[in-house]
Amino acid sequence: MQTGAIVAFAWFAGHAIGAVVQGAPPASILPDVGLAAVAVVVRAACAWLSGSLAPAAAARVQSQLRTAALARIGAHGSPAGAADTATALGRGLAALDGWFGQFLPQLVRTIVATPIIVLALWSQDAFSGIAVLVCLPLIPVFMVLIGLATEHVQREQWAATGRLARSWLDTLEGLATLRLFGRDRRAGARVDALSDEHRARTMAVLRVSFVSSMVLELAGALSVALVAVSVGIRLVEGDIALGLALSVLILVPDAFLPVRQVGAAYHASTEGIEASRAVLDLIDAPTLAERPGVATGSVLEVGAELVVDAGLVVDALEVRRGERWLPPVSLSARPGELVVLAGPSGVGKSSVIAALLGLAPARGTASLDGAALEPERLAWAPQGAWDAVVTGTVRENLALGRASADDAGLRAALARAGVDVDLDARIEPATGGSLGLSGGQAQRVVLARALHRVATGAAVLLADEPTSALDDEAERQVIAGLRAAAAEGAIVVVASHRPAVVGAADRVVRLGAVLDGTAPHGTAPDDTAPDGTAADSIGVRA
Repeated sequence: MQTGAIVAFAWFAGHAIGAVVQGAPPASILPDVGLAAVAVVVRAACAWLSGSLAPAAAARVQSQLRTAALARIGAHGSPAGAADTATALGRGLAALDGWFGQFLPQLVRTIVATPIIVLALWSQDAFSGIAVLVCLPLIPVFMVLIGLATEHVQREQWAATGRLARSWLDTLEGLATLRLFGRDRRAGARVDALSDEHRARTMAVLRVSFVSSMVLELAGALSVALVAVSVGIRLVEGDIALGLALSVLILVPDAFLPVRQVGAAYHASTEGIEASRAVLDLIDAPTLAERPGVATGSVLEVGAELVVDAGLVVDALEVRRGERWLPPVSLSARPGELVVLAGPSGVGKSSVIAALLGLAPARGTASLDGAALEPERLAWAPQGAWDAVVTGTVRENLALGRASADDAGLRAALARAGVDVDLDARIEPATGGSLGLSGGQAQRVVLARALHRVATGAAVLLADEPTSALDDEAERQVIAGLRAAAAEGAIVVVASHRPAVVGAADRVVRLGAVLDGTAPHGTAPDDTAPDGTAADSIGVRA
């Protein structure tokens, strides 16, 4: 109806103006003026109706998608992280307004209107119809070229939005811990950096959108000008009637207008395209029950494919260090096993531990008994002892994060870590020392805290160089404590380069990188642990 009103207005308005110019009496042009006015009213009513229905349809689609996504999350959990899910269901669904409310209606309008207007031009003036057909493809060509660039920058902007949301949520969730260890300013600086990246990506999208609009307007204006010049020359030569020429000139811009508008609507809705992918991936993600051999549970996905197995399973885990990604690491560990990440300094042992804890950006997959790695199931003994203790007594440090702790259990953890200190001894990390506590003892107090968490419910113990500051006798005591924790059903993963720790392992995972075809010392595809058990094979790359 809107397209018919456009064609009717051009015909009646053009002939009415032509009759006035040629001196026709007012009474003779009143029918044409009246019909042109009716066409204007019909066109305005159709535009109003379309403008009302399109947002309502977009709201219905958003409601359907949100309902389906929440039903999937309620039944099977979210396959993405909390921040990605919140971004997709919040800002992401809101961005679909441009896609469903603007682009799709305009696309349908273009498919319907453009052929009708071209046919109307052709029937009135064949030369103008041919000229429009020749010029019309120029706009879609520019749309495709610009659309490819827009899609690329919009995908980067959406990824930046996701990184900012994840960092912000992680910072909020761990704010108390960050303040406890004096790392809140560093976390704030990271959020600031990601905010600046998001701002830059957003401005890049706006730049491309504005440039694309200018190019489309320029192409449309040049096409209209070409037809107008040809009509003007033919009018001077007397080859076309004035009324018909005016009708063609009124109608020609409307032949290019729908195509230009669909291009502008597409660029305005590119964020909705990325958002719809995220929401549909969330809805269509297969549940754990749909995977062969798996009956229940859920899996945390950090990157590519999911790996489901009993115990701790890490598949193709890559950790970002600065501007580069470390080589992928794969390992598996079952309850009762001691697995050692071995290799020279700098190959990424501590980075793997940090990634499993969620403290380092990573991609790949990690699961525990086919479920997500929950913080309450992990116990951690970091390498820097003085950075991991807080001012207070040994008892307060061992029970850190727990409302109450049994003194007997705390003493058992200290004994297992091979350190004999009074629970009331005070630790002063701010001054780099304590009352009668050495650096090696502080390191074992940190390990004792992790061992106590394992004894009270944690399933996995992650220890980063727990014997780096110890002598041989103290190291043997620590290894015995780690073996005892594994014997009681814990999964123990230790990052270490010490031969005694490697020798006590059930499985050794050697990390390294291959450069120019030469493997570094200690890296081999068929590594075996000192006790003869096969070591996990690690995919390495330059």
